[in-house]
Amino acid sequence: MDMPKVTRRTFLKVSAAAGGAAAAAPRLLQAMENELGGRDYSPVTMAQRQAIPYTCHVCNIQDGAIAFVENGRIVKLEGNPEHVSTRGRLCAKGNAGMWYTYNPDRVLYPLKRVGARGEGKWKRITWEEALTEVAQRLDAALKEDPNTIMLKWGRDRTGGALIRFMHTLGSDNTMNHTSVCESSKKVGMEPTWGPDIETPDFSKTKYVLNFGSNVLEAAYFHNPLSQRVTEGRIDNHMKIVTFDVRLSNTAGYSDEWIPVFPGTDGAVALAIGHVILRDDLQDSEFINTWTNVTVEELKEHYKSFTPEWAEKISGVPAATIERLAHEFATTKPATVFTYRGPAKHLYGSYNEKACMMLPILTGNVEKAGGYCLPRGMGWPQPNPKPPKPAKHAYANHHYHPLFPLASHGVSHLTPFDIFEGRTKVNVYFTYMDNPVYTNPGAQAVWGRLFKDEKLIPFFVSISTVIGEETAYADIILPDCMFLERWEPESMPNSLWPWLGIRQPIIAPLGETRETRVILRDIIHKLDPDGSRGMKQYWNFKDGEDYMRQHFDNIPGLKDVGGLDFLKKKGVWPIYGKLDPRTGKVVDKTGREIKAEYELYKKELSDSDMMGATIEPNGLIVKNGKAIGIRRNGKNYVGFPTPNRLLNVRVDEWAKYGFNPMPTFKRIPWHETMKDDELVLTTYKFNVHVQSRTASVKWLAEIVHNNPMWINPETAKKIGVKTGDLVRVESKVGYLVTKAYVTEGIHPKAVAIATGCGHWEYGRLATLKLNEKPQFGGTEDPDLKNVWWDDKGVHPNIIIPAIADPIGGSQAWYDTVVRVTKAGPNDKYGDVFGDFQKHLEAYREGLRFTYKGDLHRKMHPEMAHWPGPEQSQDQGHHS
Repeated sequence: MDMPKVTRRTFLKVSAAAGGAAAAAPRLLQAMENELGGRDYSPVTMAQRQAIPYTCHVCNIQDGAIAFVENGRIVKLEGNPEHVSTRGRLCAKGNAGMWYTYNPDRVLYPLKRVGARGEGKWKRITWEEALTEVAQRLDAALKEDPNTIMLKWGRDRTGGALIRFMHTLGSDNTMNHTSVCESSKKVGMEPTWGPDIETPDFSKTKYVLNFGSNVLEAAYFHNPLSQRVTEGRIDNHMKIVTFDVRLSNTAGYSDEWIPVFPGTDGAVALAIGHVILRDDLQDSEFINTWTNVTVEELKEHYKSFTPEWAEKISGVPAATIERLAHEFATTKPATVFTYRGPAKHLYGSYNEKACMMLPILTGNVEKAGGYCLPRGMGWPQPNPKPPKPAKHAYANHHYHPLFPLASHGVSHLTPFDIFEGRTKVNVYFTYMDNPVYTNPGAQAVWGRLFKDEKLIPFFVSISTVIGEETAYADIILPDCMFLERWEPESMPNSLWPWLGIRQPIIAPLGETRETRVILRDIIHKLDPDGSRGMKQYWNFKDGEDYMRQHFDNIPGLKDVGGLDFLKKKGVWPIYGKLDPRTGKVVDKTGREIKAEYELYKKELSDSDMMGATIEPNGLIVKNGKAIGIRRNGKNYVGFPTPNRLLNVRVDEWAKYGFNPMPTFKRIPWHETMKDDELVLTTYKFNVHVQSRTASVKWLAEIVHNNPMWINPETAKKIGVKTGDLVRVESKVGYLVTKAYVTEGIHPKAVAIATGCGHWEYGRLATLKLNEKPQFGGTEDPDLKNVWWDDKGVHPNIIIPAIADPIGGSQAWYDTVVRVTKAGPNDKYGDVFGDFQKHLEAYREGLRFTYKGDLHRKMHPEMAHWPGPEQSQDQGHHS
């Protein structure tokens, strides 16, 4: 459609009342309103800009989006209206995403360290020089032991390329970031129903119990889920009850905010379950048919979890628990949501399991408006594939011998394994990671590790910017930003599965190369003629060629054009069109596209059953694998667990002396807190994510500092008011920051946001605005147009590294602190962490592992367990 000509007369008509304008200038209104998404015009020339679909990667939600290009430059980002999950919307972070590409402090060519580690002295080198040195170091490490090559990533959206690279080298020594993210949530869920995430059907529900999730701004999938929360509120008059230490934006949006003592969500959930079972409000048929326990077993197990018991632990009144239990159980449909709040504690997996039980008890599973399984799609890996490594590393991202149930690893404990000699490293790779800033202990632990050239002899950073970790690197290989590279995507962030791509919107700036190409070039440097058997696994011309090997032969997608379809649309399948009036995806008749429910009740076909056997317990087995379960005379696919049931009782936990049934364990050091001690919690702003947003001015201008939230009652006791300096001291260190006095936090807790307080990451993040650009960056006149002089104070240095002995999660929200008025020698921004005290705290945490001396004390109900010395199974490896 041609852009309509705008005259003074048509402008005046459009400026009139909406009804009159629609009648007078329909073509103009259609251009302005009905085609939101997919078209954009230069405000100067009125020329239509080039629109290219992609998948966002500012955070891990992977929203579908469209980039607009004018004269070779990205000028605007917005949501992709054909994406069924995010439906044409981007959050603030996504809209600001182009400023990652145009960050004036990007590293645009390879760098080599020339000063001491962390000194900040670099020289420019060529790619040939960089690849040659990296290959030489790898070659030497391979001769000693491939597992002395370690790669740790923060976000891996490469679609398998990082693991392929390490397996090509024969190394099993890979580390993810999940233990500082949500591993205990995952481990709390996986053995019960298979996947490691859920998809609450907020748009169709009538009641939500939200435990510690800030879903409207900071939780996983906040863009797609927050849209559905809004729909549920409007369409169904949905009620939301939020249990949280802090009055988050989600808690503020809720009908009820119930401040709960940190780490006690699980106790409240168990007490709600107690009332449901005591008063026969449960869905007995669902429990007896689809779980591995009976209603009678649950009633007996839940007897001791009374509302009065939970009130003493959590502070939530027993009468409130009674009322909420009846409301939740009698309102259909209803659902539950959690994220880091319950999980990031010692025994966070127990908390997650207790919360997850509520929709199971009430039968609100896989129903419209209920607690649904995630819907995702996969893609094939290019052939041939490298074999798995010949031997396991001591600890990798699927396994740690002291945490055999932590299937997503315990990566935040890696420095201590290296310090104490259990893991040896010759070459260390980092990718999209910054543990010197984002992990517990921060620079006191991780900075100490990377500075030690005996422990980390050679350090390679594949990075776009010099952050707190990359500052210690020996070689920096400049990666592309997400708007310059190819990557496959599929996220279970809605009830409609999809495949998507990230594709280059513009050519990579400077000498940067996309991740796959960097890894390929390293392998080709190691094995130029293929004689070492490595090169065969990296047989692709460029990133697009690699993507074709992923996508061009997927059934259904192949029929519509494979990668070429995705390049044009950004996502597959296209379920329908966005209705701009409702914001929902609709079919050709204008009706909303319906999701599919009760996936576990899909019946197996005759061909599925051919050659299958049915065991006495109903399990249907074919070719040695469980494919379904017989229930009530029908052959269903069941849940994606080994026994095809919901495992309320997790027998594998019992093997290591952990309670296999839903339970709660209080944080021991919370029980012995003194009157002047508080619990430190952390949180995220909706415009920041991990450390990567610090260089984006649009976002930094919105939020750039992070005062400590403290309750008025507590603040009065120590004599502080908003803006006063306070000293926050834990057993491993201290910091000095400003107080923000608010009733929006529990009286026994304080909260400090992450995302602020950088000492690296470029001129904007550090407010060193008068320095010159380096490493290929450009002078940005807008960079000095900064009105703020406070970059905040980062809290992680005073948080010890403690892991949930079941799920492996970092216990972010368990740290006991003492808050006092700042002394005469305290200055805003002072931080200190004592490494020896961090080491002591780490060792204390290990006492709760299944081999630790405090394990039996915490689990007297498991006294019959023989103990680790008799256990034959010392862990599993995925």
